[in-house]
Amino acid sequence: MYLKCRKIINLLYMDYSQKPDNELCQLLHEDDSKAFEIIYKRYFKYLYRYVNYSLGVKEDSEEIIHDLFLSLWQNRKKNLIGDLKVYLYVSTRNLINKNLRMKLNFSKYREFELFHKVLISNESEEISNSNDFNTRLNLILDSMSGKTAQVFRMSKIEEISVKKISDQLKISEKAVEYHITKSQKILRERFKDFYSEN
Repeated sequence: MYLKCRKIINLLYMDYSQKPDNELCQLLHEDDSKAFEIIYKRYFKYLYRYVNYSLGVKEDSEEIIHDLFLSLWQNRKKNLIGDLKVYLYVSTRNLINKNLRMKLNFSKYREFELFHKVLISNESEEISNSNDFNTRLNLILDSMSGKTAQVFRMSKIEEISVKKISDQLKISEKAVEYHITKSQKILRERFKDFYSEN
């Protein structure tokens, strides 16, 4: 009797493992834990590699994968997933970004965020290494006049208002705005080179 039951269970498992992603998503939506198990087994290895390659920290990678699959199970009723692979990779990427935001110090994160503002481009996915960006940003700022770089850092990285910068540096608000405009123009031009290299 036991062997017969085991055989049936194995046949059911084999049947599930052959199902395409869209069927597994539908079964998951209907509370099927076996479908969830197959999705986990099918994607865990690839997603873990992707996270670990991005972060390089085993514990963080494991935590992100745990959070990803926990979220997938907890939201199974409300998520109508069209393309499972895309859904999992986009969700994973978002969790990686969240992890990086928490780990980077505030100033570094503001600089990374600034890249998107300065460049105003739809192709920001191509940025592969924020260290390259930070290095380039600092080199560009170092090449600017001291006052322009200082005003830019205060305004865009430290998020100090124009009025406060004016008071602290003892220059007019118009002068502050001039330095901000000048620095943004330089950064836009110089980051085009950085962008084409990546």
